[in-house]
Amino acid sequence: MPEKWYAKAQVAENGMVAAAHPLAALAGVDTLREGGNAMDACLAMAAVTSVVLPHMCGLGGDAFFIYYDARSKIVTALNGSGSPGDGSTVEFFAGKGPILPQDGIFSVAVPGAPLVFEMAARRFGTFGLRRCFEAGAKIAERGFVVSAAFSRAIAAEKAKLSKFEESARVFLPGGEPPKPGTLLRQEDMARTLREFGEGGAAYFYEGPFAEKFYELNEKMGGTFTGEEFRRHFRNPQDFYRPIETSYRGYTVLETAPVSQGFIVLEELNILETIDMSSLCPSSPEAIHFMVEAKKIAFADRNAHAGDPAVTGFDVGEFISKEYARRVSATIDRERASAGSGDLRGGDTTSFVAWDAEGNCCSFIHSNAFAFGSGVMVPGTGVLLNNRAGRSFVLEPGHPNCLAPGKRPMHTLNCYMVLRDGVPFIVGGTPGGDGQPQWNMQMLSLMLDHGMGPQDACDFPRWTSSPGTDVISLGKPYELSLESRFPEETVRRLAAMGHAVKTVGPWAGGGGAQIIMRDFETGALIGGSDRRVGGLALGY
Repeated sequence: MPEKWYAKAQVAENGMVAAAHPLAALAGVDTLREGGNAMDACLAMAAVTSVVLPHMCGLGGDAFFIYYDARSKIVTALNGSGSPGDGSTVEFFAGKGPILPQDGIFSVAVPGAPLVFEMAARRFGTFGLRRCFEAGAKIAERGFVVSAAFSRAIAAEKAKLSKFEESARVFLPGGEPPKPGTLLRQEDMARTLREFGEGGAAYFYEGPFAEKFYELNEKMGGTFTGEEFRRHFRNPQDFYRPIETSYRGYTVLETAPVSQGFIVLEELNILETIDMSSLCPSSPEAIHFMVEAKKIAFADRNAHAGDPAVTGFDVGEFISKEYARRVSATIDRERASAGSGDLRGGDTTSFVAWDAEGNCCSFIHSNAFAFGSGVMVPGTGVLLNNRAGRSFVLEPGHPNCLAPGKRPMHTLNCYMVLRDGVPFIVGGTPGGDGQPQWNMQMLSLMLDHGMGPQDACDFPRWTSSPGTDVISLGKPYELSLESRFPEETVRRLAAMGHAVKTVGPWAGGGGAQIIMRDFETGALIGGSDRRVGGLALGY
């Protein structure tokens, strides 16, 4: 295997995790060292990130994963997202604006994460919810040191948080964000995590948490009528085999709709129509072709995708090789295509785990935008997502149009790469609509150019808009590149017609976490994106 895979990477023999916060990575590797498996480690990291990255994720958000069970050699995925209130209709919002509210109770969908946590623990875990979630409860109780990045994240959303008394009490003590270096304790969150660990999803969807949620909904005049949480709990999403495509002889697996993971597979199929390995990955030719592939895949998502349970949406056509060949032929290799839209980042976190038995998992959970809806359920410490507001459109007849009982199309996606049916890479990144394009970039770096996981995480990153968020559709295309790209690349892309802007050397977005297995030695090689200050840890 290439020695360069190991450059700057963490290496381990028995097990490894990678996460966007050191405390989460430590909780994950401790779980493995104590005898837990890859899913136990992911659940411990989910609990800890809910506490130390509350603007990104938590019990009030959604969660998706892909898991490989080494004993059965079966790969399984699960999507966890919910629908809006039963009173959320196009007619209800008529005359209130072109899009749904982006914060407040009208932006909330039923959180999917708690049910995913319980189903994952029962199906694949060995420690149980209580033990895994105690890792987060302890940190919430004793507090954690506020970083400069977290303080800035609170400051950036001060206006949103100030609207809601409970959120302001927790995150704006004295009316201002906590200063870096101070300790943030979340006693309500500690209690909730322990109650959830004891009572599981029933506590959340039918028990004390649900009661507090519906009291808040009534007080705020929300559209939830009383059965939405219970119905979500009683009618869970099924485990499923991830959708897939082949790429350069590897099998790439992705989460299925409502996840937009199919975008990654469509993009890869388009890339496979040319010899990417012959192009320098930082060259204008390589970036141009990838950007154009991205535009095609996102346009397909925006035009055709909707909750399959309601619309019958089938990704089969869009992830076929024949379709890729057809649309690849429409790409002008010298000129950028025109279009409109914009990309707004999401607030999400992802992590990966690989244990000594060979089980491995890519896991992601999210509140949607930073601090979600801004609404915190009183006495719980739990922020609610704004997935309904962020993702639904109000255009009647559109496959992603708002409707009761319907899940909005979702930005979250996870990937896994198999070689001869055995896991080779597990990975993912947060970042809203950046996810499918950054995952494409890093997969191409590893599979086309032989990079290791840390080099792929560190490589200069580009981001193209439009995305899919309703708040920003209709703005002109823009291509953002980190300033570490060669000046000639930036100049040539502009000459090709891309509306180029450069950002800071590490300001391209995302927070990738990747683990790769060396098939010759069995070693695990981990990479963690320095853009978010996380860690890959193994033993």
